[in-house]
Amino acid sequence: MCFKAGNDELDTVKNLMLMALRAAIAQALDVEMDELEPEQRLVEDLAMDADKRAELVELIADTFDGLTLDLDALETIGQIYEAVVLEEFRDLEAQAAATGELAA
Repeated sequence: MCFKAGNDELDTVKNLMLMALRAAIAQALDVEMDELEPEQRLVEDLAMDADKRAELVELIADTFDGLTLDLDALETIGQIYEAVVLEEFRDLEAQAAATGELAA
């Protein structure tokens, strides 16, 4: 079975990651996934407290192979999205850049 959720394989993987991340955020903050918007602030808009923060950190680590985020440095849902995708694809993008440099 083949599933496509983007323009190419990399885009599909990123979109699936974002779906998993949205599910984790919704569960930890006790909101519906479709209510989450990138510009929403974790504390001010979604009432994230210390217990919810700890649960979110744990869910992200469980979902993304031990990835630990400093949620004190991230204020919005969009910043969490960016941090997770950037972290997960950092090595892949570095490899692609190195391959491109070698081919040039």
